[in-house]
Amino acid sequence: QTIEDAKAQYRADRDPNNVTLARRALVHFCVDPDLVAMTTKLEGESTRFLPFNQGTGGAGQPGRAGNPPSTVGHRTAYLWQDVWHRDSWLDILARFIHVDVPEKGSKAAKAKNRVTIFPRFHQWDVVRKLEADAKLSGAGRNYLIQHSAGSGKSNTIAWISHRLANLHDASDHKVFDKVVVITDRIVFDQQLQETIYQFEHAKGVVEKIDQNSDQLAKALTGEQAKVIITTLQKFPFVTDKVGDLPDR
Repeated sequence: QTIEDAKAQYRADRDPNNVTLARRALVHFCVDPDLVAMTTKLEGESTRFLPFNQGTGGAGQPGRAGNPPSTVGHRTAYLWQDVWHRDSWLDILARFIHVDVPEKGSKAAKAKNRVTIFPRFHQWDVVRKLEADAKLSGAGRNYLIQHSAGSGKSNTIAWISHRLANLHDASDHKVFDKVVVITDRIVFDQQLQETIYQFEHAKGVVEKIDQNSDQLAKALTGEQAKVIITTLQKFPFVTDKVGDLPDR
């Protein structure tokens, strides 16, 4: 059997109204020796599965769907050896998985349409790699993360922002004083603001710059805000208002 058989079983033979299976389970995986897929919401025949694969290709090689050959057994061995490893799994439960609840609608409609967000493999992988390198190398390095359309870049940015905002090095010194997320599209900026903000509800920790450059200057010079989300258009007007940022 393949993951397609598992998908068919979930869609046809698993009751989406079963409380334990459909509402209390955080994620469902379909696994065979070569491929992995996952879903967080059972909806009968409409259940949508997302790939949870590493991808193939490497340095100088074109990337393709699927998984590369494994030196330790099945191509999908990374799932139970890395992702399901106790420390990794607890980290996913604590700092990745979250519930996205619609802002509009009745209480019943919000409960019905809420979506559990579980990281896809490429998201989980890049957040952990970037955090590990920043912890070792400190501030001042550049990274490029390539995301295709619809592959969850807003969530990736949100996870990375919160990770770096709370990151400490081996000596327990804070690596970054603030994390500034800059976009060049207002629509994407609003989407990012909501995504990042829902990860942290402590007042003032996430500052959404939705007014003017004065608000941005105050957030940059203040002590409370850890993550600042703004558009590129506000930056040319903030330089004269900020002055020096000592020890940052």
